[in-house]
Amino acid sequence: MNSPKYSQDAFQAGGGESPSSVGQTARAAASKIGAAASDAASKIKDGAEKMAADRKDRAAERVDTYSSAVHDTAKSLEEQDPNIAWLTHRAADKLESVATYVRTRDLRGLRDDAASLARRHPAAFFGGMCVAGLVLGGVIRAARQGDRSSSPGRWRSYDDDDAGSDFPNPAEGGASSANPMQTPPEGVPANAEI
Repeated sequence: MNSPKYSQDAFQAGGGESPSSVGQTARAAASKIGAAASDAASKIKDGAEKMAADRKDRAAERVDTYSSAVHDTAKSLEEQDPNIAWLTHRAADKLESVATYVRTRDLRGLRDDAASLARRHPAAFFGGMCVAGLVLGGVIRAARQGDRSSSPGRWRSYDDDDAGSDFPNPAEGGASSANPMQTPPEGVPANAEI
C-alpha cells in the first residue's frame, strides 16, 4: 500500500506549518510554561520563608518580653526571699538565651535541632512540650484576664469582690427574691391582667 508522500514545501503551500516548526513551537511554549511555573514557585517559596522568618523573630521578641517580666518579678522577690529571687533571675537568663538562640538560628537549623533532641531524649522532649503548652496556656489566660480587667465593659466572674453589685439585693430592700416573671414592670398596676 502506497501512502501519499507530502513534501514539506507542499505542506507549507497548503497553509499549514511544517512538523518541525510545530515541534519547535510546542517546545518553546513548554519552556515558557516551565519557566513561569518555576518563577511562581520561587516567589511562593520566598514569601513563605519571609513569613516564617517574621514569625520566628516575633516569637523571639515575645520570649524576650517574658524574660523581662520574669526579671521584674525576681526584683520584687529580692527583699522577701533572696534564694527564690536568684533562681527566678536564672530562669529569666535562660529565657533570654532561648530568645537569642531562636533569633540567630535559621528555620532549618531549629527544625533539625528539635528533631535531634526528640530522637535522643523522646520522653524529655514530649514532657517539655507538655510543660511548655501548660505554661503558654497560663500566660495566655493571664493576658486575657488582664485585658478584661482593664476594659470598661468587662465580664465579671463569681469570685470578683463586687460580683452581683449591679443587681438589687433583696436583703437591702431591693427587688424581692420572688420570681421576676411574677413581678409586673414599672408603671403597670400589680393587679392588672396580662
